[in-house]
Amino acid sequence: METGKKPLLLITKYLNRSIKVTLKNDLMYEGTVVECDSYMNLVIEKAVEYQDNNKKAMYPRILIRGNNIMYIQLIPGESE
Repeated sequence: METGKKPLLLITKYLNRSIKVTLKNDLMYEGTVVECDSYMNLVIEKAVEYQDNNKKAMYPRILIRGNNIMYIQLIPGESE
């Protein structure tokens, strides 16, 4: 990642691509990010929820509030 790059701009470039989001409560979601706003709230489609690396649930579409996010992992490889 280039130095000085703003995270929000990077995430908006990743719309319609795979992403992993780990929350402060140690839940992790993996899916396709389809929306992101200025508060870094994310809408993820085809989301899979993991707890302690075990699949817990699947959702067609979820909203994750930006203030609950610990970190985001962008998954490279899909038509970069």
